[in-house]
Amino acid sequence: KIAILTVSDRAASGSYETGDLSGPAVEKAITNYVEQINSSFNDQNTTISHLKKAIVADEIDDIKQTLLRWSENEAYDMVFTTGGTGFATRDNTPEATLMVLDRECQGLMSWASMELTSVQPLATLSRAAAGVCGNTLIINLPGNPSGASQVVELMFPLLLHAVHDLRGGR
Repeated sequence: KIAILTVSDRAASGSYETGDLSGPAVEKAITNYVEQINSSFNDQNTTISHLKKAIVADEIDDIKQTLLRWSENEAYDMVFTTGGTGFATRDNTPEATLMVLDRECQGLMSWASMELTSVQPLATLSRAAAGVCGNTLIINLPGNPSGASQVVELMFPLLLHAVHDLRGGR
């Protein structure tokens, strides 16, 4: 089970003419990866049992409550947030995420930043966080649709391994 939370004042208020672009970009990157796994093994065993999407404004409490609900009550395996990881005053996603994490995984985000810097130097400015809340892996992604997709494509194999570990090797 995977959830995608877009954190954006403008997307939450409906100000974008095109609507939210980063949430759908993350969803597409995930489904493309699952399709690649299935075609590589000539198998259809890898599935996403449930994919949920939501949009909230850049409010720490709204972000926290959604992350907690999806981690504790709804027991998602992975929750991706997209947006709110930069330096703007309203960019609160890492702060909200850190408030709900039981264990932080700084290495994951440091590695992603280093890997993506060669493609996009602005990746070094990310304040994204990642870690575990209960048995849910939470990963902050950039708000840029292309950047968010690149991070998912880069780290999804590692995330699947982490989820396997969180499930006790099942």
